[in-house]
This record gives sequence, C-alpha cells and structure tokens, in this order.
Amino acid sequence: MRARTTVELVALVQRISGLHQQGATHESAAIVRQVAVMITPEDVARLAAMLQQNGPAGSSTYLARSASTGAPEHAAATLAVLRRDGMINEAADLFHTLWSASSAALPALLAALEQSGQSADGQTLLWERASAPAEELAELAQHLKAAGRTADVRHLLRQAAGRPINEVAAIVGALSEETAAELIGELARIRSASDISRFGAAIQGSSELYDTLLFAADDLEESRARSVFTALRTGGLPTELTPRPRSRSRQRR
Repeated sequence: MRARTTVELVALVQRISGLHQQGATHESAAIVRQVAVMITPEDVARLAAMLQQNGPAGSSTYLARSASTGAPEHAAATLAVLRRDGMINEAADLFHTLWSASSAALPALLAALEQSGQSADGQTLLWERASAPAEELAELAQHLKAAGRTADVRHLLRQAAGRPINEVAAIVGALSEETAAELIGELARIRSASDISRFGAAIQGSSELYDTLLFAADDLEESRARSVFTALRTGGLPTELTPRPRSRSRQRR
C-alpha cells in the first residue's frame, strides 16, 4: 500500500465532490468506501481533512467509518492517526463503528488496537460486549479462547457475572462446560451470598451446573464459603453433590 501524493488526493476530492454535485450520491459514497481501505491510514487522515474543508458535508466522517470495513490492523492504525492529527469527530465515528465488529472479528481487532497503543479502547469494546445477549456473549467467549486471549475471557466473564441473576443463569447455560465453570467461579467471588443462592435456584435444574456452583463456593475463603452454604440452605437448596452412578473424582473439602 503506497502513500498517495497530494495531487492524487486532490483529484479524489474533486471526483467525489463532482459526483455528489451531479446527484450521483451512491457512486460518490462507493468511491469513498473503496478508497478508505485502499490507502494508508496517514492518507485516510489527509483525505478526511480535505473532505472536511472542500468535500460534501459528512464525507470526512463517512470516510473514517468506512475504514472499519478493512483489515483490523488498518482500522486500528487509521483510528490512531486520526486522533494524532486532531480529527476528533472522524476518530469518534470510526471508533463507534468498531463497536459493531462481529464476535469472530473482535479478537483480531483487540490485538490490532493493542499493537497501535490503544489497549484501553479494546477494553472498552470488551466491556460493551459484556452486556450482549447470552448466545452472542457465549460465541464471543469461544472466539477469544480460540485466539488465546484468556485474559480477555476473564475480563468478559467478570463483567457478565455482575449482570442480573436471571441473565447470568442464561449465559451460563449457553457457555461451554469449562467457560461456564469460570463464570460461576467469578460470580461466587464477587456476588453476595443471597445473590448466589438465587443463582443456585435458577440453575438447580442442571445438576452439572449446580454441582459446579457448590465446588466454586467450597473454594472460597472459609468464612465466605460458610455464608454461601448458609444462604443456600436458607433458600431450601441442597449443599451436597448430586448422586451419580459415576461420581466426579474431585472431592469437596
């Protein structure tokens, strides 16, 4: 990807503006979308500045948003350059567009933001996804694990563990067994004993999940574990593992 000369960028502005003035707005927008991923991040910022001054209204922010359709590295680098060059509105539009990245694309985008010195923005995106519906959150956790981003999985689950109990129960049901156990562990560490009891009631229909909750509670510091088991008994819930023909090898303390 080579850098464009000022003459080339001016020609682009003239072409985009000319089509817009002729009423060919779709053609004009198509050129902006195409150019956004074909030129360097530095040239995106230069072209955005020219469009801001001379192009159709809104074309500079549209150019910035369109950079999100390119490779994650290109989008992240463009975001960094727009901010560096003081293109505040354009950078904000691009960042907000990145919020809609698919679960499959998000791990690569998080890595690209880190590489461009924008790790905090990646954590903001992850925080935003923690409020997603159960199936979507489960899908994201799976993609993050596959990409080896275990710290991001923990961050995502920690945020999800703070959601309303019925939502946490739905999320646990959508996760893989291993990831569900991680979320239950987070919930056991951060929620009140009464919240954990309500969660236990919500998942009691699944003996596997309920036993995982008992193990998580048993792993807590002694006084906190005692409070949780007391809350479970008060709520009429069992505090012993579900009997099985083949019991789990792990023993509660």
